[in-house]
Amino acid sequence: MNNRVARCVMFVTPTNPRFIDKAWTRGGDAYILDIEDSIAPAEKQRCRTLIRESIAKASKGGASIYVRINKPFVDADLPYAVWPGVDRIMLPKTESAAEYRRVHEIILKLEKERGIVPGTIELYPMIESALGAVNIYEFLTATPRKLRSLGGGGGYDMAVNLGIEMFASFDQYAFPQANVSLAAMALDIEPTGSVFVPNPSGRVDQADQAAQQAAALHAAGVHHAGALHPNFIDPLVKGLSPTADEIAWAHKVIAEFDRLTDDGEAVGMLDGKVIDKYENDLAKRTLAWAADCAAKDAFKARSMARARAVNE
Repeated sequence: MNNRVARCVMFVTPTNPRFIDKAWTRGGDAYILDIEDSIAPAEKQRCRTLIRESIAKASKGGASIYVRINKPFVDADLPYAVWPGVDRIMLPKTESAAEYRRVHEIILKLEKERGIVPGTIELYPMIESALGAVNIYEFLTATPRKLRSLGGGGGYDMAVNLGIEMFASFDQYAFPQANVSLAAMALDIEPTGSVFVPNPSGRVDQADQAAQQAAALHAAGVHHAGALHPNFIDPLVKGLSPTADEIAWAHKVIAEFDRLTDDGEAVGMLDGKVIDKYENDLAKRTLAWAADCAAKDAFKARSMARARAVNE
């Protein structure tokens, strides 16, 4: 399975059986099992005990599994969060190299104890404060643990930290999100920084909002997005995948650029558009992403078929 493909990553609450039991049928690329904000303090210990069984349930449809822990309770959360089948641990409000390194070391110990190849579970820093956005490069280089993708710098906690209204008509997160994306690119991590799409209502269940978001992200070359409601899954998965026309165009561009190269030329025209090495590189990246999406979708289809057969 290609765990790099995460066109729609949706939060699910382990303490709600309906959410967990149905997650695999929704078609998401990845699910975040949340121990943090969606779980009341009195429920956190019960939630921890549900993580391991929730991994198996939510991944039945081929989705990757992430676990969001609590920054103040890393020692309590991590022994319940690090298991085979987990692809990523998400550390909220990451602000320093020291705290990032400490969590890495705890995960490393648990990986060794539980038969997981050391260093393979990603440690994802959630950037939810100005300090985190400023220090991002420092803690990303603090451990040898690798990340496939990284975004952040927005959301509720960042709004509180900056003292701003989250649902505004302008992009108040432009700087922190751009800084996180630049740090990711400098370290050869795929950036997933958001493109601003107004949502003054603050609603997170409207499929048309998801379609607008997917179109904006897709146009900017961003492949990943988060969701809080199942209505976002299908629009994001479809909207962040290359279209048939884009795939066909990419093949034409590569063929034309190969012809130009054979003729000793560096620049040409195709259907009224300039074709050069930059367009050729973009076309190759389009086809690579299309192949990754196709592989992920095929894996999900096989996984869902097996799960349905067991449930019948």
